[in-house]
Amino acid sequence: MDNQDVCLRLDISPRTLQTLRDTGRLAFTQIQRKIYYRPEDVEKLMAYVAMKRKEKAVREKRKNE
Repeated sequence: MDNQDVCLRLDISPRTLQTLRDTGRLAFTQIQRKIYYRPEDVEKLMAYVAMKRKEKAVREKRKNE
């Protein structure tokens, strides 16, 4: 999968994807200037992304109370 595929699959921005790479949360392979991801690694990351979204929603809810 390339960057666009992953961003669409996880519903994240390219900058968030870069952060996931930089922090080591998502393994990747770079061939010349193109970055690729294994589909099974992206699927594993879906749970992490969902958890972070839930945490953010809880923080926002508390902030607005």
